[in-house]
Amino acid sequence: MDRTNASVGAVLDTTTCPECGALAEVTERTVLESTDGPVEHARVLCVARHWFLLPAASLSSPPARSPVRTSLRS
Repeated sequence: MDRTNASVGAVLDTTTCPECGALAEVTERTVLESTDGPVEHARVLCVARHWFLLPAASLSSPPARSPVRTSLRS
């Protein structure tokens, strides 16, 4: 497999860090069994290097960001 093209079209899955509130990336999603049935979990790594494995239902949305300005004209 050509790794240079492996991420073409990939979408970065982001959230906020449960500890510090910084931007964090969801690096992996998996399903773990529980007594109430399967539960989706997510592995999260934030920019401050905190990492967690937590239920995906407890992930929060990252704050909305304004669009990047591509032109110098007003």
